[in-house]
Amino acid sequence: MRALRNLLLCEFKKFKRKKNFFLALLAAFVFPVLGSALVAGRPSADFAGMISFAREESNFLLLMPLLIILAANLFFSEHYNDTLKNLLCIPVSKNRLVFVKLLVLLIFSVVFQIVGFAISTGMTVLYHIPLTDFSLQFVLTAATGILIWAAALPCIVLVIWFNKSYILSVIIVFFYTLLNYAMHFSDAILMQPLGFNAGTLMPIPMIFRWLYQFNIPVGEIQTAFYNRFSPYFASTSACFVVLLIEAAVCALLMICIYRRREI
Repeated sequence: MRALRNLLLCEFKKFKRKKNFFLALLAAFVFPVLGSALVAGRPSADFAGMISFAREESNFLLLMPLLIILAANLFFSEHYNDTLKNLLCIPVSKNRLVFVKLLVLLIFSVVFQIVGFAISTGMTVLYHIPLTDFSLQFVLTAATGILIWAAALPCIVLVIWFNKSYILSVIIVFFYTLLNYAMHFSDAILMQPLGFNAGTLMPIPMIFRWLYQFNIPVGEIQTAFYNRFSPYFASTSACFVVLLIEAAVCALLMICIYRRREI
């Protein structure tokens, strides 16, 4: 346990030399402020709406690619600095190295979410909007941090696989993020029963199918969409089971790729 804690601290210390990490932290503050300010200007603004921007748009468009970029830094650092052989001599197994890096990403994802939640809550108080269902919104936000971490793993597998081409990795991140984001607007993807289909297997549409049931529709258009979409909502257990199974498969693939990497 102590060795695991030391490895975890070492991985976090690597971020001190990475500008990407500090930009990510800055984004965790800026995005919720901008999103909350936009939502607060609406007549129907409520606490759930203030939080939803930090929980959905900020996650789908910002947190997921950030996790992938940070993962690339974590997984490539030993290779670029030629320190992997030293770690293996301690000895530290490659399996444990992969596990620790994934744990760092999970912690970052949940903390990013909680920071966004805290800022959105502060903005809600600033605009004198009641903090309705505070506990529920906090739990949903923290849980979304876990799900976004799982959603990023398939792309991280590809990035690790193409580890010798940084440009190709960036293209993969860009394409994966936009594809997932675009798909969660598609009725043809979202409105499918749970099963072996894109609406279930693609991470962001699946997360959206779970999150949207907690919304309170406002106006005729939102109410009509909510009622039409409600038969296809994903339960909490179904959403977590599907994404965590995908995460487990991705973790195994990462271990296989990392084991084969030449020292």
